[in-house]
Amino acid sequence: MANMFEMLKQAGQIKKQAGRFQKLLESRVCEVSSPDGKILIKVNGKMELLYIDISSDLLSPDNKVKLEKSLLQTWQRAQKEIEKIIQEETRNMLGDLGNLPF
Repeated sequence: MANMFEMLKQAGQIKKQAGRFQKLLESRVCEVSSPDGKILIKVNGKMELLYIDISSDLLSPDNKVKLEKSLLQTWQRAQKEIEKIIQEETRNMLGDLGNLPF
């Protein structure tokens, strides 16, 4: 029975750790620019888009396709950067959970 209480205690610790992890990811912000520097995107570790800045010379009907392509490429680069941050923070978190019974 004591073993079960210990497992419940550890489950509570995991829940607290997960909450801290979510807050940590929310606080991590990645800033990515398009290759030509005309688009800037800021994304947090929860993959929430926080900010977009688009150069005014891209905001014309003639540049519609270029703008769409550049936005997509910049968003994909931002996603990859955030995925790296998530992996790094996950490794750090799992290092703290070292002696779980499962």
